[in-house]
Amino acid sequence: MSAFSNFLKYVASSKGNLGSEEIRKPALSLLMGALESTNPLMRCAAAEGLARLAQVIGDGSFTAGLAQVSFDKLKSARDVVSRTGHCLALGSLHRYLGGVASSQQHLSACTGALYTLSQDGASPDVRTWALHSLSLIIDSAGPLYHIHVESTLSLILMLLLTVPPTHAEVHQSLGRCLNALITTLGPELQGSSTAVSTLRTSCLLGCAVMQDNPDCLVQAQAISCLQQLHMFAPRYVNLSSLVSCLCVNLCSSYLLLRRAVLACLRQIVQREAAEVSEHAVVLAKDSREDLIPDANIREVGLEGALLNLLDKESDQRLCQDIRETLSHMITSMAVEKLSFWLKLCKDVLASSADFTTVASVDTTQEDEVDKGDDASVLTCRNDEKCRPIANPRWATRVFAAECVCKIINQCENSDSAHFDIALAQEMKERDSRNDFLVLHLADLIRMAFMAATDHSDQLRLSGLQTLLVVVRQFATIPEPEFPGHVILEQYQANVGAALRPAFTSDTPPDVTAKACQVCSAWIASGVVSDLNDLRRVHQLLVSSLTKIQAGKEALSQLYNESASTMEILAVLKAWAEVYIIAVERQKKQTEKQKQTMKTASSVEENARDVSSSIDGLLDLVQTDLGTLSRLWLAALQDFALLTLPSEFASQLPLEGGAFYTAETSENAKLHYHNSWALILHATALWLTSTGFIVADPDEGATNLSRPVTPTTMCQGSSGSAVKSPEDVYTDRFHLILGISVEFLCSLRSDATMESITACLHALQALLDVPWPRSKIGSDQDLGVELLNVLHRVILTRESPSIQLASLEVVRQIICAAQEHVKEKRRSAEVDDGAAEKETLPEFGEGKDTGGLIPGRSLVFATLELCVCILVRQLPELNPKLTGSPGVKAAKAQALSEDGNKLVSAALIILSELPGVCSPEGSISVLPTILYLIIGVLRETAVRLPGGQLSSTVAAALQALKGILSSPLARAEKSHNAWTDLLRSALTTILDCWDPDGAQQELDEISLLTAITVFILSTSPEVTTIQCLQQRCIEKFKVTLELKDPVVQIKCYQLLLSIFQYPNPVVSYPYIHSLASPIVRKLQETDKIKPKDAAELQAIQEGIKVLEALVAIAEEQHRAQLVAGILHLLISFLLDENTLGSASTTMRNLHDFALQNLMQIGPQYSSVFKNIMASSPTMKARLEAAIKGNQESIKIKATPKHIKKPGKNSSIQLKTNFL
Repeated sequence: MSAFSNFLKYVASSKGNLGSEEIRKPALSLLMGALESTNPLMRCAAAEGLARLAQVIGDGSFTAGLAQVSFDKLKSARDVVSRTGHCLALGSLHRYLGGVASSQQHLSACTGALYTLSQDGASPDVRTWALHSLSLIIDSAGPLYHIHVESTLSLILMLLLTVPPTHAEVHQSLGRCLNALITTLGPELQGSSTAVSTLRTSCLLGCAVMQDNPDCLVQAQAISCLQQLHMFAPRYVNLSSLVSCLCVNLCSSYLLLRRAVLACLRQIVQREAAEVSEHAVVLAKDSREDLIPDANIREVGLEGALLNLLDKESDQRLCQDIRETLSHMITSMAVEKLSFWLKLCKDVLASSADFTTVASVDTTQEDEVDKGDDASVLTCRNDEKCRPIANPRWATRVFAAECVCKIINQCENSDSAHFDIALAQEMKERDSRNDFLVLHLADLIRMAFMAATDHSDQLRLSGLQTLLVVVRQFATIPEPEFPGHVILEQYQANVGAALRPAFTSDTPPDVTAKACQVCSAWIASGVVSDLNDLRRVHQLLVSSLTKIQAGKEALSQLYNESASTMEILAVLKAWAEVYIIAVERQKKQTEKQKQTMKTASSVEENARDVSSSIDGLLDLVQTDLGTLSRLWLAALQDFALLTLPSEFASQLPLEGGAFYTAETSENAKLHYHNSWALILHATALWLTSTGFIVADPDEGATNLSRPVTPTTMCQGSSGSAVKSPEDVYTDRFHLILGISVEFLCSLRSDATMESITACLHALQALLDVPWPRSKIGSDQDLGVELLNVLHRVILTRESPSIQLASLEVVRQIICAAQEHVKEKRRSAEVDDGAAEKETLPEFGEGKDTGGLIPGRSLVFATLELCVCILVRQLPELNPKLTGSPGVKAAKAQALSEDGNKLVSAALIILSELPGVCSPEGSISVLPTILYLIIGVLRETAVRLPGGQLSSTVAAALQALKGILSSPLARAEKSHNAWTDLLRSALTTILDCWDPDGAQQELDEISLLTAITVFILSTSPEVTTIQCLQQRCIEKFKVTLELKDPVVQIKCYQLLLSIFQYPNPVVSYPYIHSLASPIVRKLQETDKIKPKDAAELQAIQEGIKVLEALVAIAEEQHRAQLVAGILHLLISFLLDENTLGSASTTMRNLHDFALQNLMQIGPQYSSVFKNIMASSPTMKARLEAAIKGNQESIKIKATPKHIKKPGKNSSIQLKTNFL
């Protein structure tokens, strides 16, 4: 009967049918006969089969006929068997057929019939089946049942109070009905109306009656009902009473009751974890000893009792509920009760630690370990009173280790003081109740150590994972008592001792793989600074590398090939991470040494000490790099083969790859996916370090596709063709490039940031070397394809770090193309001779026509990518997006730090693009480049304090300078067009100023600097045209009149660079137009005295400009300029009476003027003498200033002269006294 019912279920789900009437009749006859069977299980199966049959047939009249048959039977039959079978048939029809339930009349009829049967006091079985059927109808009817809720609830309460408790099955069915009713009412139970309040009270009353029932299954139903009530109306459920009920039944001997308790706990702790925990502790303290005999809540809390239950429980569903309950409690309470949770986990791990194993760990190299801490670890096992579990099982210990990781994760998302020991100690001193994770670091290390050195492999894995999390979270936290050190340094011995057992010969591959991950993370963290300490952990990786080199025979036969693959790849990945970090540290150290070349000798010695450990790490890896490189290349080849589409399966090697067999290829894919990215990056760095030159003379003859690896160790290579070095280079280049492009062009949503970043860094490393750049530069289609892939990465990944890495690869591709174009031009000039340059073909994109073909143009693809970056950060650059003309200046905006970096990187790339084009091609692309650069300048020219330029504006100006100084601007074929375009660009910048100047939004300094870059970097033809030159001069005049001293300072500095420009055609018009306004501005100092340092500096910069004019002026005009400067400087001098009471700013101006006069006087003595002779007043003022200066010098020098004898005499007296 069950088989036939399942068959009908399958037919219904597949939308099939039974066919003709001939099949339907015997099926119906079979089910109807079974419906009145004496076997209750047969009746249950028949009722469900009957409903499935109606579902398959899908005929409303047929379904109504079945229901009518049951109604008739219930009216006429008096035997228990018939009544129970047809009761269940009605419930099953409603459960599986929504059409029946949609008829309110039919629903009322069914409900009425079942009401009557449920009150049949003669037969408890009929009551039970009728109430069960009613619960099915309530569940399936949903909101349609609302009109029957009150009557049904009254019936349930009446039966709960009248049916004897000995009829437990009836009470269980009543509990199911009540549960269904609560679900039907749902959130309406939160209402405050009288009707809803009555319903809610009735539900609570029903739960209370069932809680008092002696039957455990009825109590379980009561708890389920309270769970539903707490979900929909938590305010009206007495949490204290509910928690009390749950705690009492937590260790019940009945499985279903325990399941109900844990299901309810799992739900309520998601909302009120702290309250539940507090209620449990209060209950335990106030209750009698025998109330909760097996749950030690009084000492270890509800959390400890749950851990204890988890250790004893064998039911998987119940264990899962316990784990989820504890996880929710950790999420809600771990940060607030940090010490409690850590102690709980530590007690579980410590009470089960294999102390024989711990004691036998070789500690001969661990001299630095704190013996007091070790003693406390090993002796704490004697304190068994407060531990939640005496001898926990390994699964419980594993969960405790996982809880430690969850606690660390919760602290990471909380207060930053959890990972700042100085701040944590300070806040702890303020309030002793404060508790922070960093203060428990010793306990974290101890727990990880105990778990990692246990005899259980699963616990060892969890311990190593915990150790990995601790290392990653605490590696950079400085030790306040020892500057220059980190807090993890004191635990080097503990970490080494925890890792060493994982590298023994009998260790399972998964444990060794995890240990390799911890090793690499520990080395990469930078915690270990001493080379000897570093060598100890490094030696563990060396032993694992030796193991995988020994071939198949040395690998354990206890595990399958897939496990060996996992171990090998984990070892190679760990070595790759160590090599990557060693190379990166060396690069950083080299940059630091370049910056500190002129520092003090002590600093140099300190830098040498630091660099020794960095160089030592690279030297340690370098020893095995030859072997590692072959293994890395083999692993990458395996990965490339395994990622081929299924249609290329026939091309895979029959014997498998270097580290996998054909039979385990599917299982091996996961291990390769977890390891390939770092191996790819490390391989690219190694190839970069070699410059794609074979270091080993025998390596050139090695067949790259089958290197010496464990699976090919004993295979001959006589049948393999010997490849030339060029072929080897090309294979390696395409291997790395192919894997990178295949991964980046089909990024999945689950692709990790680590993999994407490593892949992009591998491409960067690859393109750092000339030979790969030449391959990219010479193959334009390859470059375009790579740019399209990078464009897709930028579109699909919002991470700024990934986008910056992508832009760096783009820049390298453009540089490679530039090198290729320059090389072709040079070769053509050498081949054809310098005299025939006019006949040379044009190289670069655009050729002779200037056309750029989308899809095949490197420049076009780069422009698309850069526009994507720029418009994302500055939508105003695209007029279609903003609806604005895109020319007039809008209000400038400051970008985020990441936005500044992205825009700056895109601008640098844009400035490089003309170098890839032919002269005609550069003309085509120049307007777009200028529009984007000036657009960025316009949109980001914000005013910053101190007159600084924003990083984006600085990048735009740098890019603009690169464009303006391009050789193509002076090339014969493109000179005229470039000149016109550059004039238009300068006009656009000039138009950025507000016409009235009243509401100037953009930074004048940024715009003036842009104009100055044009004047100094382009050919004179661009800026010397009368209309443009006059507008530029006018902008400088207007800016000089501004009251802001910072703007004046920058304006003077820019004018100084223009005045000193060697070409007089450019500089003289500015000198003639602006020299007089500068002098007039400085003459105003007599009336408007400088009030602060900024105004003083503005005056000083103006004087510097005039002094520069003197140096470049013609001889006949020099005397007049010198006279003007002398008049200005003497006017700045203060007389004897005002000098003493003058402000600091005025005294500084006085000193500046006097110093400059002392320098100018000897240089231009004749002019100086004439002025002094013609103006006695000026001469007297200058003499008084000089005299006052000399007297002040004497006053400053006199105390030093007097003090020295005093000092000697005091020493003499002291000596005489002794």
